[in-house]
Amino acid sequence: MGFYEAISPYYDLIFPVEAGTVDFLARRVRSGCPSLDAACGTGGHAVALARRGHPVTGVDLDAAMIERARSKAPGLAVDFQAMDMARLAEGLPGGYGLVYCIGNSLVHLDSEELMAQALEGWCELLVPGGTAVVQIIHYDGILERGAVGLPTLRDEEHGLEFTRRYDYAPDRSSVDFHTVLTVRRPEGSGGKGQAHGDPGRAEPLRLEHSVALRILKRAALEALMRGAGFRDLEVFGGFDEGPLSPETLPLVLTARKPGGA
Repeated sequence: MGFYEAISPYYDLIFPVEAGTVDFLARRVRSGCPSLDAACGTGGHAVALARRGHPVTGVDLDAAMIERARSKAPGLAVDFQAMDMARLAEGLPGGYGLVYCIGNSLVHLDSEELMAQALEGWCELLVPGGTAVVQIIHYDGILERGAVGLPTLRDEEHGLEFTRRYDYAPDRSSVDFHTVLTVRRPEGSGGKGQAHGDPGRAEPLRLEHSVALRILKRAALEALMRGAGFRDLEVFGGFDEGPLSPETLPLVLTARKPGGA
C-alpha cells in the first residue's frame, strides 16, 4: 500500500477544509464555467464548491484519494478523475473558468520544467479571462528564517498527530520533506470504517514518509506563471488576502488568462 493510500482515511483530519479558503475560491469562480481542482486529494474543496452550486472537476494522481473523494459527492455536480496534474490538457476538454492547485501541491513535481508544463496546460484549459490560483509554502520566508519544519498538525478528538520536518539539499534547491502520521485510534482493519471508529478494532498507527520537494521562490513562481501565458498576477500571504511577509507561511498567487470580457 502506498503512503497516500494509507493516509487517505485520515486526510480530511490532517487537512480540514477551511471556510475561508472556499470563500476565496468561490469569489473567483466564473459564471457558466466549471472549475478545476488540480491535486484535489480527497476532494474536500471541490465538494465544498459543488455544494455552493459550482460544478467542479477534481483530479489527483492517487487513485485511493479519488475513490474517497467520489464517496463524498453523490448527487453533486463534481467529477473526480485519477490523472497527472502535469498532463491535464491531454485528457480534459477545457472550458474551465477557474483552475486551482493548493496545499503546496505544485512543488511535488520534481522540476521547474514539469511545473511549466503543468501551468501551460492549465492555461490552455481555461477560457479567456479565466483565473488560476496556486498556493505553495512561502519558501523565501522559510529559507530566511532557517526553518527546519512546519507546524505539527493535531486532532485531539481522533488522537491524530502529523509532524513535518525539512532536510535541505546543500544547494537549497530542494528539501527532503519527512512526515510522521500517528493515530492512537486508527480506522478499523480494512479501511472502511470511520476515522473515529471503535478504538479496540486496531492497534495504534504510525506511518513515516519522505518525499523530495522543489524549493520554489516567489520570483521563480511568478516567472513560471508569466511563461505559461498568465497575466495580472497578485500575491497574498494567505486565503484571507492579507499581505505576504517573511513570517507568513503560505504564499497564494492568483493570475488571469488574457482575453475575455
